[in-house]
Formats: sequence, structure tokens, C-alpha cells
Amino acid sequence: MKIVEVRGIALSFKLENAPRRGSGQPVKKDMVLIRVRTEDGIIGYGEAHHALAPTVVADIVNHNLAPIVVGESAMAVEDIWQKIYVKQGQTHGPGWALYKAMSGVDMALWDARGKALGQPVYSLLGGTRRKIRAYAGGVCLGYQPPAQLLEEAAGFVERGWTALKLRLGDSVENDIERVRHVRKHLPPSVDIMVDINTRYTYLQAQRVLPVLEECGVFWLEEPFTPDNVADYARVNASTRIPLAGGENHFTRYQARQLLETAAIDIIQPDPCKSGGITECKKIADLASAFRRSFAPHTGMSGIDGAACLHLLCSSANGLVYESDCAAFNPFRDELVSGGPSLNAGHVEPNEKPGLGVEVDESLFAKLPGIPGPCYI
Repeated sequence: MKIVEVRGIALSFKLENAPRRGSGQPVKKDMVLIRVRTEDGIIGYGEAHHALAPTVVADIVNHNLAPIVVGESAMAVEDIWQKIYVKQGQTHGPGWALYKAMSGVDMALWDARGKALGQPVYSLLGGTRRKIRAYAGGVCLGYQPPAQLLEEAAGFVERGWTALKLRLGDSVENDIERVRHVRKHLPPSVDIMVDINTRYTYLQAQRVLPVLEECGVFWLEEPFTPDNVADYARVNASTRIPLAGGENHFTRYQARQLLETAAIDIIQPDPCKSGGITECKKIADLASAFRRSFAPHTGMSGIDGAACLHLLCSSANGLVYESDCAAFNPFRDELVSGGPSLNAGHVEPNEKPGLGVEVDESLFAKLPGIPGPCYI
């Protein structure tokens, strides 16, 4: 199982007149696909987050990480992770982009290991195949007029979803109006999460919290920038709404800080950002020691979505699966096939080895990576 190739491939598709959301005005969507090949001909696929610079992340994989990984055994995921961390992550490395790049490599190694052993990743992690509750998330339910937002939300409910996530961080007034309108018209049995996308100040959060409590919001996600752990802890101690976060906190070391300071109640690492499957399993287990829930954030493609599901199926504190419900996403619908099956607001992995998905490499030429950020 010696590794003979590690390659990062930046992929992009353009967007026109996409709805604005907390991160800005989307102009394109990006991902970095990682392909690992072994001497036995086994191919493992992973996804690295684009870091607002997809071609740069691909370059980090191809020029910084591939020389470290090629020649190693694909079974030695712990050793490979540690070698990358020591040589590239501890000091003088390319910052958080490094952890996103290594996340994709680690994910691809797990996929290759599962295929070699004829086992799904959740089995290798000690889990079993089971149904997981899912919520409508990803790139949808954004900054629309309240009536239009309700129409989109109601459509998900009609199709069987029992939970959905609204994008906030626009303005306090607009956010309040949207949440109240949707909550008023949806059945009480439907849970509503809200994601601020790190856009609030402490004072803005204080203005919105009473309304979110009034509406019985299921969780408040990423109200502040990831370096503002103090305000996370301050708000979390003052509200009955669970705080969720961790998508932009990398490795078990930053996750530990969130848990030790009681900054969050629900940890949300993303396997394509936080250090891969290896590291996200450690984060989930660490959170369980603090009796906190695990609800991983998902990336752009069906590859990262599958990784999230395998982690949930192998974590005792797994809470809920985020499903990307964007109306248009070739990374989910064309590039990847055979992913998790959704039914009435629940998701279940298949029994195929590895991550259980197939990748159509012919799409690489049709979706060439575009340098630069995906929103302005």
C-alpha cells in the first residue's frame, strides 16, 4: 500500500446573480480535489477547502505535501498526519491553508484504506451504518425578503425536512425580521438553526439574542470571528440557546480551547478544513469528554459530505448532519455519485468501501480552477 502519487486539483464553476449571504456576494464556487494513488492501483479521493485561494491550496498539496507523503504506506494515517504537522504545521508553514490542504490528503488516505480493506470508513472508525438526522443547510436560505425566504423554507418542510438553517449576519433588523417571519409560519416541530457567519459584534449579538430565544432557535452558529473566544464564552454563559462553532478552528488544539473555556455547546469541525478525518474523530471524541455534541460542518462536494456522515456514524456524540441544499452544485450532483441517500430529513451511508462515492474525472477539464476568492 505504498503511496506513489498525491495530487491536488483546483476546481471551480462560475455563478451569476447568486443570492448574497454572510460571506459576501458569491461569484464562483471552488473546491480542491485530492487524489491519492497507491502502487496497487487503488485511488482514494479527498476534498480540501479552497481557503479563498483554490489554486494556492492545490499548489501546497502538490509541492509541499506530496514530497512528504509519497513513498509512505497509505495505512499509516497517524504517522503521515504527524509528519506533515511537524514539517509544515508547527512553525514557518503556510498557516491555516496548510491544515485545509492536509485535510484533503488525510481524507483521501482514509478512502484508499477503506477500498483496500473492503470496508466503509465508518467501520474502520469503529462505527456502524445507521440513519442520521439531517438539516437543510449549505448555500441556501440566505438574505432574501422574508416572504421569499419562507417560501424556500416551507418547500424543504414539505419534502420532509424537520430542521433547517437560516443565514444571518446581514443587519440586526433584517435578521430579526427574517427569523420571526419564518418561525411564525413553520410548524413548531421544525427546528430552526441560525448561522451568523462570524459577522456580529458582541453588542449586535446582545440585541438579537432575546428574539432568538423568543423564537426557540435550535442553535446560534459562529456569531463572532474565530479569534474572539472570550465573547463566545461570555455569550454562551448568558443565553439558553446553545452556541455552535468550530468550522474555522483548526485541529484538536484549537477545539480544546473552545471546550475548556465553555465557549460552545456544539462542536462543528469540517473534515476538509480542520485536519481531515483523523483529526475530526479526535475532536469529536474530545468533545464527548466534555459532554458536548458533534455536528460537523460540510464542504462543497459529495466527498466531504460523505466524510461527515462516516464520522457521525462512528461518534457517540454525533448530533445532526448538514446537507448542502443549494439549488445548483455540480460538485455535489455531477462530479460525485453514489453519495449518501436522503429521505424525509434523514441521511444514511451506503455499504461501499472507503467513503462510498465515485468521482467523474472527466469533470476536471470542464471545471478548471479559477484563482482568487469565491465571493467579493
